[in-house]
Amino acid sequence: MGKLYGVGVGPGDKELLTIKAIKVIEKCDVVVVPSAMAGGKSIAYEIAEDYIKKDTEILIKHFPMGGEEQEEKIYEAFKSIEEKLKQGKDVAFLTIGDPFVYSTYIYLLKYIEEHGYETETIPGITSFCACASLANQPLVIGDEPLLILPASRLDSIKDEKYVVIMKVYKVEKQVIDFLEHKGYDYIYIKRAGREGQKVLKHKEDILKEKEYMSIIIATKR
Repeated sequence: MGKLYGVGVGPGDKELLTIKAIKVIEKCDVVVVPSAMAGGKSIAYEIAEDYIKKDTEILIKHFPMGGEEQEEKIYEAFKSIEEKLKQGKDVAFLTIGDPFVYSTYIYLLKYIEEHGYETETIPGITSFCACASLANQPLVIGDEPLLILPASRLDSIKDEKYVVIMKVYKVEKQVIDFLEHKGYDYIYIKRAGREGQKVLKHKEDILKEKEYMSIIIATKR
């Protein structure tokens, strides 16, 4: 039987893949790359493509966001991967950032482990760590907690001093209005490590520069 590797490829910069991630990608017979849009490009593939050997089999899998269709696509991906594992092929499933932070890999892993296949997860640099470095913005200091949440859970923010808000695309105004009302300073980072990356601090600029690959780092005044 082959082995499944969940491989974090980092936030976008090709130089931010770990040496271990590169070695796993190079040795695997099959590389599975997720795509957020049917027939669309895979950001994970774009990050890792320089390290994928020419004779490696590549499977592009579309994973819609949420709902029954997502569950169907995840199971479909599992069956495709299981077929390769049964053939004795090692498979690398690429994820942006880290495999265990808001990743489709987490759901896929459930099926893989239930059927007894061997797995190994290779951590990757998270988007919020990369964005903090890019913005020269500390994430958390001393013994303070750090709250990391998607924009859909804004109501979970109480009085935490340090907050990271992910998945802000299309709700930027709602998030910023909430933060300003709560007394937070904020920084918006888009396309970290990729062409077109920007660090923005003003509401007007942020609303003009909306981007799917973006997060907000906020600090209570």
